Amino acid sequence: MSVIAAPRPRPPLRLAGVLAVSLLFFSTVAGALFAALWVARDIRATHESAVAGTVVEPTQGDFNLPPGVIAVHRVADAAEFASYAGFAPFVPDAIPDSADASSLSYAVAFPDASGVRAGRIAYSAKDGAAVDGISGPLVVLAEARARPGASYDGELKRLTAGTGRALAATLRCGDLVIDVQLYFTPAPAEGEPYLTPYMTSVAERFLDGVTRQCAG
Repeated sequence: MSVIAAPRPRPPLRLAGVLAVSLLFFSTVAGALFAALWVARDIRATHESAVAGTVVEPTQGDFNLPPGVIAVHRVADAAEFASYAGFAPFVPDAIPDSADASSLSYAVAFPDASGVRAGRIAYSAKDGAAVDGISGPLVVLAEARARPGASYDGELKRLTAGTGRALAATLRCGDLVIDVQLYFTPAPAEGEPYLTPYMTSVAERFLDGVTRQCAG
């Protein structure tokens, strides 16, 4: 689930106005990296430590989220992303024509118990851009350091959780692993197919471009 976040966490801990945008359970996708991404809006999410005047950033465990769900917060740009995550974000050279290139946003996960962070970049869908009644995609790339020896098939798969239309693929990209996630609207009505030729074409072209960029 994703909601809007304050760019930087500040004390005290407060999760206010949590607004659901999408629900994504990657346990339904073989080999996928993330179960879900949560961005908390209005998180004043640092804690005062035992040392007076010292502020300590929270970890994933401080949010009491469901298993596999990751809390992330917005950052200003690629440089701030890298300063938190410890790696530069992978940004695609090209995105689908129906996605809004000017809407690029960056987010970084709060650290896990080992201090490791994942990251996310996202593009909104263009308003009013629809083909055969299908709008989108909203594009999300969830990124993390690859585990040694891990492999990912890079195949597009339908996300079966929820009622919306979404496709995803997990691939290796240098020393990163990337979940490519594409969200389309509206949800299929009863009797309508989940996938359309437009969705499949857009998703395959975008994934091919990401794969080539990673290989280059």
